[in-house]
Amino acid sequence: MPAPTPPGPTRKSWPYVVVVILVLAFNAGWPAADVIKLATVILVLVALIVRAGPHDGT
Repeated sequence: MPAPTPPGPTRKSWPYVVVVILVLAFNAGWPAADVIKLATVILVLVALIVRAGPHDGT
């Protein structure tokens, strides 16, 4: 039976993903107002997901 991986700090790669999506939207010719709306929606979704995630009891 393989040993379980020890708990440790997890890497948060979502900021990089958000930046890549926004850069691709700019490069695709999206208007700045649409990119701002997209960024807002993505960040709200991330906040909701983080809030609904597992809690450590605090």
